[in-house]
Amino acid sequence: MEKEQKNKSIWSNEKGKSLVTLIGCLSIYGITISLFTPLLSIVLESKGISTTIIGGLAMMTPAGIILGSFGVPYLLIKYEGRYLLIFGVITEIILIFSLIITQSIASWFIIRFIGGLVGAILFIVSETWIISVTPSAHRGKVMGLYNTTFALSLSIGPLVLTITGSQSILPFLLGIALMVFAGLPLLWVRGFKLNSKKNSGFGVISFSLVAPLLVIGSFVVAFREITAASLLPVYGLRLGMNENYSTLMLFFGAAGGALLQFPLGWASDNFEKRKVFLTCSIVSLLGALIWPFVLNISYLLWITLFIWGGFFTGIYTISMVFAADWFKDTKLTTAIASLGVFWGIGSFIGPFSG
Repeated sequence: MEKEQKNKSIWSNEKGKSLVTLIGCLSIYGITISLFTPLLSIVLESKGISTTIIGGLAMMTPAGIILGSFGVPYLLIKYEGRYLLIFGVITEIILIFSLIITQSIASWFIIRFIGGLVGAILFIVSETWIISVTPSAHRGKVMGLYNTTFALSLSIGPLVLTITGSQSILPFLLGIALMVFAGLPLLWVRGFKLNSKKNSGFGVISFSLVAPLLVIGSFVVAFREITAASLLPVYGLRLGMNENYSTLMLFFGAAGGALLQFPLGWASDNFEKRKVFLTCSIVSLLGALIWPFVLNISYLLWITLFIWGGFFTGIYTISMVFAADWFKDTKLTTAIASLGVFWGIGSFIGPFSG
């Protein structure tokens, strides 16, 4: 037993290869997410489609992720993790190809919803796998690195779209190529299986009762991030700021949300996690109170938004580390799925708060 515990606490080449593969796969998938969300909206706008339908289409993917999150733990009990990821990658490629060959808006709604279901598989299986192979002494740093990498990947898609344009088949073909590139390394990593193959009866409701702090953390971070992305630039414009200044507010908040996750993860590995979580919460509250008062002092505003965004997102990073410490095997998969569910709920409710 002692030897087995020791093996779980040290690195190996196989663990390192799995982490690089999984973080790389999700990061490339993040690029495709951030590419197709604006791409499809622009395509529909160019056809004169109403904003209601465009907004409805954008909501199909998160809706699929929320519903799919309930079923992924059961799939991971039955099937090997690597096969589920390969299935998800292949299905995503088929879905992108389907977007090319059909112009039916109703079909696009179905395709994007199925894409959300696939996304739930890719996220939950990969995150469970990442946490399971990471030595406990390094989980904070690894989850911080993962969240940083994924957040940065989400900024690449719109940049790619400015290069490819939206009026050709090129961005769709690029999306297919990206998913092929994301999936190939999965063929050479060792498979992942849960130690327990039994359904413990532990579900999303059970998780919310056992770990309400993590539920609240996941919800409020998603609520804040989506609300800020939707409304912060608008708020700036209504206060008389120019468009560039308003957009920079969003940029510095997002930059903090990406770049501060590794340092905060490191802190959770080296200090008491509860204190790091509490610090993130307090700094997030102070940031929300302070930033409206420094709107006219640009350098203070950028610093405030950077720190506020970083520590707020840090709540979710530390929540994932707590989940890894508190739950194992099938319960860990359900915990990760539950965080995804409440993240999705926060994402839905956030924009309507404005």
